[in-house]
Amino acid sequence: MQRIYTLIFTLIIIASSVQAQVVWDNFEDTRQGTYGFINGSFIPYFENPDKTGNTSQVAAQYTRNAGELFDVIILDAAMADLSDYLSGTKQMSIDVWSPNAGTVVQITLENDVLAQPANFPTGRHSVYLATTTVANGWETLTFTFDNQPDATVANDNVNRIVLLFAPNTNTGDTYYWDNLNGPELANDPCDGVPNNGEVLMDFECQQNVNFTFSHSGVNFRRVLNPDPTGVNGSDYAASYIRNGGEEFDVIIGRPNVSGIVNILSGDKILFNVWSSAATNVRLSLQSNPDDGNPATEIIGVDAMTSGSSTWETLIYDVSSAAGTTMNQIVILFDPGNFTADQYYFDNLEFGDPLAVEDLEEVVSFEAFPNPSQGLTTFKYELETSAKINLSIYDMTGKMVAEIVDANQASGSHQATWTANQNPDGMYFYTLSVDGQTASGKIILNK
Repeated sequence: MQRIYTLIFTLIIIASSVQAQVVWDNFEDTRQGTYGFINGSFIPYFENPDKTGNTSQVAAQYTRNAGELFDVIILDAAMADLSDYLSGTKQMSIDVWSPNAGTVVQITLENDVLAQPANFPTGRHSVYLATTTVANGWETLTFTFDNQPDATVANDNVNRIVLLFAPNTNTGDTYYWDNLNGPELANDPCDGVPNNGEVLMDFECQQNVNFTFSHSGVNFRRVLNPDPTGVNGSDYAASYIRNGGEEFDVIIGRPNVSGIVNILSGDKILFNVWSSAATNVRLSLQSNPDDGNPATEIIGVDAMTSGSSTWETLIYDVSSAAGTTMNQIVILFDPGNFTADQYYFDNLEFGDPLAVEDLEEVVSFEAFPNPSQGLTTFKYELETSAKINLSIYDMTGKMVAEIVDANQASGSHQATWTANQNPDGMYFYTLSVDGQTASGKIILNK
């Protein structure tokens, strides 16, 4: 399959990285490290409110906590040798929109083990300063070395950036910032990884969707994968706490800054979701004309999680929209309700689900007869003992039967699905073995 992505702002991203060696965060296709403790209100996916001076579609919104003299944003990732930043040979930079000229912005580089809240200056490797010169507009700030609070911290033993807006004040101003260019990473797992157009977003090396809006705001961010077992062993994922005050709580993304994606014949979208409650998750592929008119839905598809507190792969058949193009994707968790549950999601991509025969622990698998007249038998052999779930879903993603949900020993097993009360049509079966899930189709024709 081939996708068409129209890229507009690549040169801007390249130009913004001249002052330092690595783009740490542009809130679009490059997200390095994870955000830890934050004093104020930080929304990392926010549509840029002022594209004059910074044409990025997405930036971060940050409202400072007026109750803190030293309000901090902490970003963690191991850095390489910092000698050139101490000498001034290399410099860090960041794009900032500030309501005031004369606002000091400070970066402190730390070791997160040595630096503790009440032991300053221990663990604080170096401090860098810049000052805004523009009010109510974007500018690129370049940081100069100011001092070294703890010279005992080695130049290659630093793994934390602490960002402070207006330190040693009690302001509650709102800032926007973007394109943080910082020191080289000690280990960048994405070096040399080519772009894969089939992957819309994996929150790691393939970040081809720019999220521009979420009702939850501060409760949607990139985090370390809380459960790197089973079907999703990624290092990073998205954490999302639904806004219980919204009946249709949405996350809105635009492919590749301002691009389009072809929907092709036979297309399916796979989506990893972790949930503690059975939840309908809807994907709406849309065309947004960018002229002030409302978006038009091309296709909306629902899929249901089991609520098993494990990663699952949801499957969305979007092939009926083949021949169209979309430039906006909307994700809705539990639409039509007012729940405030927490979810994790990851690996939004075009592809085909894993076949059951490809599961490592499965020696053999059969589902027969297929087409079925109402009674389907599943026979499978396990190489090792495992936690097994075998379930049936209809075309909307709704679970219609759970055939097996148990720990099973190695060897041969058999289960049946009696579907006399189910209407004819296509169904999906999913077999989960210790959290790794594969699926296939059953045609019901009574």
